Amino acid sequence: MAKNEDLILTIDSDAEYDNISESSEEEAEEAVSVKSKKKNNNNNNNKKSKAGKHGKANLEEAEAEEDDDEARGEMNLDFQFSLGDDLNEIKDWEVEEPAKDIDLNEIIKKKRESKKDGNGDDEEDDGDEDEDASESEEDDEKEELKAAGKNGQAGDDDEDENEDEDEEEEVDTKEDLDNFYESQETNTSASALKSKTFQELQLSRPILKSLQQLGFTVPTPVQASTIPIALLGKDIVASAQTGSGKTAAYLIPIIERLLYVKNSTSTKAIILTPTRELAIQVHDVGRKLGQFVSNLNFGMAVGGLSLKQQEQQLKTRPDIVIATPGRLIDHIRNSPSFSVEDVQVLIIDEADRMLEEGFQEELTEILSLIPKQKRQTLLFSATMNNTKIQDLVQLSLNKPIKVSIDPPRTVASKLEQQFVRIRKREELKPAVLYLLLKKLEGRTVVFTRTKVEAHKLRIILGLLGLTVAELHGALTQEQRLANVKAFKNNVNVLICTDLAARGLDIRIEYVINYDMPKTYEIYTHRVGRTARAGRKGTSISFVGESMQDRNIVKNAIQFNSRSVARKIDWDEVEKIQTKIKLNEGAIEEVIEEEKQAREIMRAEMQLNKAENLMKYEKEIKSRPKRTWFKSEVMEHLTKHGKKVNAKKRKANEERKEEGKERSYKKTKADRTKLKTKAKSSSKKRK
Repeated sequence: MAKNEDLILTIDSDAEYDNISESSEEEAEEAVSVKSKKKNNNNNNNKKSKAGKHGKANLEEAEAEEDDDEARGEMNLDFQFSLGDDLNEIKDWEVEEPAKDIDLNEIIKKKRESKKDGNGDDEEDDGDEDEDASESEEDDEKEELKAAGKNGQAGDDDEDENEDEDEEEEVDTKEDLDNFYESQETNTSASALKSKTFQELQLSRPILKSLQQLGFTVPTPVQASTIPIALLGKDIVASAQTGSGKTAAYLIPIIERLLYVKNSTSTKAIILTPTRELAIQVHDVGRKLGQFVSNLNFGMAVGGLSLKQQEQQLKTRPDIVIATPGRLIDHIRNSPSFSVEDVQVLIIDEADRMLEEGFQEELTEILSLIPKQKRQTLLFSATMNNTKIQDLVQLSLNKPIKVSIDPPRTVASKLEQQFVRIRKREELKPAVLYLLLKKLEGRTVVFTRTKVEAHKLRIILGLLGLTVAELHGALTQEQRLANVKAFKNNVNVLICTDLAARGLDIRIEYVINYDMPKTYEIYTHRVGRTARAGRKGTSISFVGESMQDRNIVKNAIQFNSRSVARKIDWDEVEKIQTKIKLNEGAIEEVIEEEKQAREIMRAEMQLNKAENLMKYEKEIKSRPKRTWFKSEVMEHLTKHGKKVNAKKRKANEERKEEGKERSYKKTKADRTKLKTKAKSSSKKRK
């Protein structure tokens, strides 16, 4: 389907969610900065300033008011459209981050050059790993892969019992669910929809012209199934494989519908996404699809971008608003000119991800503000077997039609899965990764389990002479966008955490699982970043000895026959490992130097904040406080001033649902205290 080769990247954050407790001083500080800028720019009618030019007082608000979506999980942008060669679509937005930043590449370069002066040439001989590999080890791995494939369907007895229990639960509620859903159920196979074109969907000329300019004539299965139903005004619950084009599946019918709506200055459609980066990308795709539709305006309400700019944009009441739940509620409460009273269409994208990362309370609040009798609702989710998803469906939709494309747990048919058995050689993983990256040609995404590991790998590979980018929650918004652009233009390797597993839509040839994920579902989202839109792709996974890793490999082979064991030249790996050990001191020096630079930047920010507080004290104290939405879970976790993150919220919700109290394993000190209490109580009785 896709004509354009490259697609812009969406990113997400796995950073911890910090306590949101805005003081009036911090909030007013930003307003004063904006006010002073307005006085100096009376002739600036568009009220926009370029990124990096905003007042330093904005920095504190960025830390305090950063939207909940910062730490809410991975993204899943599934569309087939190429976005341009740069980030022009968001160039006019202020980024709520400091313009000044640490040049880590320069630090690494200096350390590498100093090492070269002391240790000579570090050039690596590529060699031929296929010829030098150990044949006996290769045979063992192939036999294991075959055995896993044969035993894959059998599974474990415990798993079978659990599946039987789940089926019994479904039987109990099946009648109720059948009554809730529309009688028509769309469950279409991909092969039956390949012949359809966008012309056959009876779309209007402006949209067809946009699609033609983008180079697309054949809709994906989810688009061919969803668009006709959405144009009838029906509510939809859609589930489809990652990379299936879900974004266009809901944007096209929204734009088509608005073509026939009487012009009025009100927001008519809201699209909810779990992350701000996904919202930015949906915004860009919407603008491309609606480029030939007159008087069609898009707006954004997300964290990480200037709050004041968003307020000014929402005052114009754009037709379609793409938002994250936390920032949308903020604008509904605190932006007087913004209203959701006239909303006709509500899209909930990546519903499963929102619920997994603790957006349940926010979604309930938003749904209560837009009654379902007045709106059409389209809900998209990668999975539908979650109890929370079913509850959300019943709360938000009215007689919905189910659209299910592709069987679950599958990966792309043109994906070749390769596995490297690490065994007990965990310490050699960086060397194995370096050896692979030296031989692979094309864009490569490397997935790690933690952001600390991702950052350390970037330093190790940089000292070995590779240019790589990183993407994880410890980076600022400005850093993420810069790394995205670098990966798209001139850097072939991106090291990231699972935050990007469901959001990358750049053409990628290789995916490397440096650390295996926790579940097979996460594995499918990771490897789904390659072999998209009918293209070929390769995934390479480092497999350990844990049962968790083995089960993922078993499932991968069971659902995709194109699985092989990759040969590794372990003698060459040992040589590379020796060089990495020689660089251990340099690695620590780079980390320490970076830490010191960040502390200096933080001190400068605190100084600027203090100066602004003294200079604008009257204005700060006179400004009314903003109101904030807090779920019951958030209030419980923050009432004692504790920091809150998505993991705590999720665990708290699960315990609340199950009615379980948290239990702790008794330590030796605990047992000693109990014995002492028992002895003292027995003495008192005597």
